[in-house]
Amino acid sequence: MSGADIEFRFESATDERRFLREYLADAWDRFLASDHWETGWFWAYRQYAAYDVGVDGGLVVLVFEGDPAALVAAESDRWESFDGLESWELRRYEEGGADHPGFESLRAQQRDSKGETGGDIEYRLKPLASRLALDYLAEFDDPLPMVGEASDDNPAGVGFWAVFHYLAVQCGYDQYDETDACLRGFRSYLQSIAQYRGVEDAREEYERIREEVEAMEADLESWFEAHPTGEGTVP
Repeated sequence: MSGADIEFRFESATDERRFLREYLADAWDRFLASDHWETGWFWAYRQYAAYDVGVDGGLVVLVFEGDPAALVAAESDRWESFDGLESWELRRYEEGGADHPGFESLRAQQRDSKGETGGDIEYRLKPLASRLALDYLAEFDDPLPMVGEASDDNPAGVGFWAVFHYLAVQCGYDQYDETDACLRGFRSYLQSIAQYRGVEDAREEYERIREEVEAMEADLESWFEAHPTGEGTVP
């Protein structure tokens, strides 16, 4: 077994999302049941098509540990017949490239990128995230907004953000753990914006976050006065 990825490029963002829903969601169970797949995950990049980062139309990268030749032999006919797919390319990690000397496995590549402990955690977490993502894409015909607009029918503004909360509670994390995650996320997201959009965009987003947090105080005080506090119980 060796590490590899397959880069799929699409004519449009719509084609990319359709590929995930119509092909990959169904293929995942075949992957898991096969002898040529040990583990893996995917990345989808249609949301970055408007950025100057090399994504035109749609892009999916399937990352896996297994037998690359056997996976290609089993699945490539389906790729070739998918309407809207412009190209696909297999890259074996053991062969190396301009930015690395080659890795004997996907786990080794993850450890090189994130450290021994961090790499092992990511190696185990990313497949779980991909399974959830594919289930979500199959469940909802249209993408949910990240933050729903509060209304009489949706007073809490439920959107995709709620998934993070549900997962945290179901996995045993409390409110303080979640606020720690949000703070860590702010730092990571701002660094990512700087990397891809530039420092000024990152500073502008930081100012937006700071202003939102400062404005939160008045909203919280109003909420505290209107609701009972310190009396919550677990059902």
